[in-house]
Parts: sequence; C-alpha cells; structure tokens
Amino acid sequence: MPILALKGGPKAVTLDDTEASKWPIIGDEEIETVTDLLKKGELSVSEETYAFEKEFADYLGVRYALAHNNGTAAIHAAFFAAGVGPGDEVIAPSYTYWATAMPILSCNAVPVFAEVDPKNLCLDSNDVKKKITSQTKAIIVVHLWGMPAEMDELQAIARENNLSLIEDASHAHGAEYRGRKIGSIGDIGCFSLQTSKLMIGGEGGVLVTNNEEYYERAILLGHYERIPKLSEKHRSYAHTGFGWKYRISPLASAIARVQLRHLDERNRKRNMNLDYLNRKFREIKGIEPFETPSYVKRVYYEYRVRFNSEALRGISREGLTEALQAEGAKATPERYPLLHLQPIFQNRNVYGKGCPFDCPHADRKIFYNKGDLPVTENVQENILRLPTFPNAEKPLLDQYVYAFRKVAENVDELTH
Repeated sequence: MPILALKGGPKAVTLDDTEASKWPIIGDEEIETVTDLLKKGELSVSEETYAFEKEFADYLGVRYALAHNNGTAAIHAAFFAAGVGPGDEVIAPSYTYWATAMPILSCNAVPVFAEVDPKNLCLDSNDVKKKITSQTKAIIVVHLWGMPAEMDELQAIARENNLSLIEDASHAHGAEYRGRKIGSIGDIGCFSLQTSKLMIGGEGGVLVTNNEEYYERAILLGHYERIPKLSEKHRSYAHTGFGWKYRISPLASAIARVQLRHLDERNRKRNMNLDYLNRKFREIKGIEPFETPSYVKRVYYEYRVRFNSEALRGISREGLTEALQAEGAKATPERYPLLHLQPIFQNRNVYGKGCPFDCPHADRKIFYNKGDLPVTENVQENILRLPTFPNAEKPLLDQYVYAFRKVAENVDELTH
C-alpha cells in the first residue's frame, strides 16, 4: 500500500495548479471596453449600463434587470421592493454568505432560519412550511455553490401563503431548473458580479424581475437618477430617493457585458472538470459528491464534497483535511460559518433600542441557539471545499482523485 505523505510518503498531487485555478479570466475585450469608457469620461452614468441590463434580462428571459453596485445591494433592494419592513419575518437559510440575511435587518425585519436539504444544501421546503407565521413576508432561497433549489415546491409554498419568493442566485449564473434560468423563477432574482463569481464585473450586482412594481420600487431605493422616468405615483421621490445610492459603475457594467458573452462556455469547461471528479469520487469509500437531478443544470461557483466519517473509521474533518493537504491537495473545511450562531444574532443587538428583534411591531421574540438547525449544523460539519479547476487538465484532476483514494484506503493509519 502507498505510504501517506503525512507518514513520510510521496505527495499525490505534484502538478502546479496556478493556471488550472486562475480566475477571473480577463482578456483584451474587457480591457478595450473599459479603456473606451475611460477615454469618454463615462465613469458614473453611461449607456453601457442600460445595454448590459437589457442583454442580461434577455439571457435570463425576464422583463427587467437593474444593475447594482454589488449583490448585497441587490438583495436589500429585493426586500424593499417586496415590502419587507418592521415586524416582518423572512425565512432564509443559515448556511449561506452573510449578504443573504443581513439586508433583512436593514429593513428592520427579522430572519427566521430554516433547515437545508442535505441532498442539495438549499432550503428544505418541509422546514420552510413549519417556519411560516402570520408575520412572514418573504422567503429567500440560495442556490448554494451553483446547485439549484427545488423551486417548484418553494413556489407552491410562497403562493399558498401569499409570500414573495426571492432567489439569491449569486452562485448560479447560467444554472437552470426544469429548463428555466435560475434567477428568473421566483418573484425577484439577485446576482453578484464580485470578482470570484462565475460572471464578474469586479464589483457589482443585478436585480431581475418580471414584476413592474417590484422593479420600480427597487429603483426608488437606490437609483435616484432614474426616478423621473417612473410611473406617476413614484416620481415625487425624484429629489431624494430613499437615501441609498446603489447604481453600478459603468466600468463594471462594461466588464460584465463581455463576461456574459463567455459565461456558458466557461461554465461548460468548469462543469466538465468537476463532473469528472464527481464520477471518480463516487468510487471512493466515504467520499460523497452531491448528485445533480436530471431536471437540473447546475453550475459550480465553488466545489464541495461530503465525507462520511463513519465510513472513514471516524476520522474528524480536521484529520481528513490535514491528510489531504499533506498529499498536496488544496482541501479545506467549509468556509461559511452558520449565520444563526454568529454574534449579531446571538446578541440580538443591531441598531440599538431593541430594533429589529424586539420591534414593537413584532408579535413574537425570536432567539437563535445552537441546536436550532440540527440537520444544517451536521451537514456543514461534514463538507470539504476543493478548487473549482476552471482551466484544469485531466492529469491534475487524476492526481486529486489519487490523493483522496490514497487517504481513504489508508485511513486506519490516521485513526489508530
């Protein structure tokens, strides 16, 4: 049997992965279009942004796209557009980036965290049903790491309870659910264009919707220069908006326009590499890739695999990670901590004077404790993060497979 690198044996991964993991991909097209805007002096407002919005809306098959300065702003605008306010509750996952839930607090509303489904790491519709109260105003679903959630079930729940369904699609540019683009299925979709995302603007975000009222309310919140062109009932806010300024930089719009043209092809190559890893990892005892349903077209913002500690002789996440890293594999524990266990929710103090958690408009007090989400807490502890290999060739992927197989087959050396 091969000797583990941790025990003095040779590393399994010896190829350099600098080029294989290089991201973002910036070419002459982006440089030329940004340079053109710089020469024109169009650094705040430009037709470039309107052109990007139209192209992105056409790509998704929606009526409206509104570009923002980041994805967090787009999510805040989505909650505002849906009328989320003091005393309201919004159901959200705890296993996600903070930008999914923190804008709820900006609306003086309260997040109610629901379990994720271990099969796809997205909201569990059965637990969502249990969390609905008379105060619930909206549901925000995250297509985590590019895996689409079960949107049919969530849509049905939202309709039955007269709730807005918001998609945080920041990980899922180009993904599809039953033939529809992610972001276009709920009432509002939100995307990030931050530099690590599948489609970038450097910084930026986009809100999309088919609902004109939602679109206009999102403009009211953060795009004061567009308010004079809105319907009559909204124009009176033209000189103030609502105190937020969320417009995107034209430079980011220009980069995003170019990136959109390459999105599907770059997703295809990344998917090809990671689907190959999934097939190979299924053959290794104790390593469990996430399965993609036949009616879903997933993408990979980041790549995750589960490990079955029991099948691997009770090895801890830290022990498994240490052994894989010794083999040269860039494997790390999950990087997203669970939100309901973070100090802002544990301390229940945001803006002072009790809001939003003890808002006089709320009909109940919500507390957050370890053990509230046993499924989510367990799942998050058994996930490993690996590179997404957007430009990798097969020999490097095979070395990663060998590293996992080598550790799994010699796990007795690590646990006894």
